[in-house]
Amino acid sequence: MRYAITLVALFTSLTSCGRGLNYADRFPYGKGYVLLSQSGKPFPLDSLRGKVLVVGYIYTNCPDICPFITNNMKKVQKAVNSSNEMKEKVMFVSISFDPRRDNPERLKEYARLYKIDTTNWVFLTGDEATVDSLMKDLAIVVEIGPVDVIVRTDTVEDEVVVDTTYRYEILHTDRIHVIAPDGRIVEYFKGSEVETEEVLKAIRKALR
Repeated sequence: MRYAITLVALFTSLTSCGRGLNYADRFPYGKGYVLLSQSGKPFPLDSLRGKVLVVGYIYTNCPDICPFITNNMKKVQKAVNSSNEMKEKVMFVSISFDPRRDNPERLKEYARLYKIDTTNWVFLTGDEATVDSLMKDLAIVVEIGPVDVIVRTDTVEDEVVVDTTYRYEILHTDRIHVIAPDGRIVEYFKGSEVETEEVLKAIRKALR
């Protein structure tokens, strides 16, 4: 019961305080982070340097906040992409903090289901140690709830195949960052509730 109360308190804090939990002021360029894109290819974060970034933090099994974050970013992308000049200078990035389940194939399917224009939007995952370190650098709080492990075995051509499924929810910071070409975090928002024009205003500021 104490654990459940703690999780409820943390969830309330993460989803209601908006800006208060985030003290990061720069995107961690120069630290050598290499993730994986939805295409399965290595993706160095430093390759984003020089672009204005709109970055959201999600996991694909999220039942509540993350779909709103993704949809709000999609609205901003639509507005940005209506201007060829802005489209060339702005990149959208969704980083999963659930690498145990969110492999590149899963992220590719997530992008397909949400009908994302991936010409200037990349979905990223990576190994657990890398993702955990990156979230700490960006002050994104991630709290994994109780984990149910379901193990199924089957025999295929006389070989035993073991399939392990993990079920859990994650409490996390509700965040969208707007990042300047040099890595400065220009603005951050409560991603599930932000208005499109607020993000566009921050993008224009970052483009100056």
